[in-house]
Amino acid sequence: MSNKQPLPTDIELTALDPVFREHPHDRLDRLRAEDPLHLDAELGRLFLTRFEDIRGVLADRSLSKDPRKAPETPRRRAMRGDVPLEAFQPSMLNLDDPDHKRLRGLVSQAFNQRSIDTWRPRIRAVAERLLDTLADRGCFDLVAGFAAPLPIVVIAEMLGVDAADMAQFKRWSDARAHVFNPARTPKQTADLNAAGQELNDYFARAIDARRGRRGDDLISLLVAAEEAGDRLSAREIVITCNLLLIAGNLTTTDLIGNGVLALLRLAAGHDPALHSDPHRFDIERADTTHLAFGGGAHFCLGAPLARAEAQIAIATLFGRFPSLQIDPEHAVEHKRAPVFNGLEALWVRAAR
Repeated sequence: MSNKQPLPTDIELTALDPVFREHPHDRLDRLRAEDPLHLDAELGRLFLTRFEDIRGVLADRSLSKDPRKAPETPRRRAMRGDVPLEAFQPSMLNLDDPDHKRLRGLVSQAFNQRSIDTWRPRIRAVAERLLDTLADRGCFDLVAGFAAPLPIVVIAEMLGVDAADMAQFKRWSDARAHVFNPARTPKQTADLNAAGQELNDYFARAIDARRGRRGDDLISLLVAAEEAGDRLSAREIVITCNLLLIAGNLTTTDLIGNGVLALLRLAAGHDPALHSDPHRFDIERADTTHLAFGGGAHFCLGAPLARAEAQIAIATLFGRFPSLQIDPEHAVEHKRAPVFNGLEALWVRAAR
């Protein structure tokens, strides 16, 4: 009889599992070596761990992103927030061409490198202001005090909504992130749907306000496109604003938090077929090829913004607190959120 342990699968390959949440690469390395095209029957997915396989999938235009085209399973219903199929309308994140290309084209100019470069001084000012509020604290949670609010304030300003509603945006974003949770509770589902309705109502009011008074923000741009007959509905504006607000803060919060933790720990990971010694953090690594922003037609629209925010945030943080260190009295806490590989809290000491 073999003593070999069964391969990890199902919830064991999500951040809901405490072992995977803290040490994901132990299991990912094993899958990459023993079953790189892993069929996860419980969650109805093919779990890939090799770089070239993932890049090939991302580049394959014959594959669909639209969940309405997938077989009807409990997981597919969960990813719709249990909304009936006939009432579900995905964002451009989960649309195929031509709808994906049409919607992406309307907002892509606001996120290109030239446009984001004009935002760099404002991003730096937001970072400095947030650090000012932390300067007198000997110890603070970097996620709550810096990594989370910075991208929320920036995307709120880009959209043209009040950054004073930041706490509300964070609550809505956290609730909506459970759309990816295959084991969410009835309360999490209720919170998810309530947050969706509240976001829809919030942006519907913002859109109505722009019809009477236009600005130079993203909502004004989308309203102008709709009123010019540019194949854009009011509902699509609301859905797109939802996506930009949520995608514009959750992932960048993780990028900043994980980046700071890697610098403080000097440790990271991945595929040895692409990078030698992949689990060693090497800030001078010559080949920095990665898939963190996806690829193909769905390459991350906000990649230039995320890079700018992380570059400015991390440099400004260490410029202000050059002797920053992890606080040994607090454990590093990872989020219990499937899909998002980020930190719930990162307590640091800012000795200078």
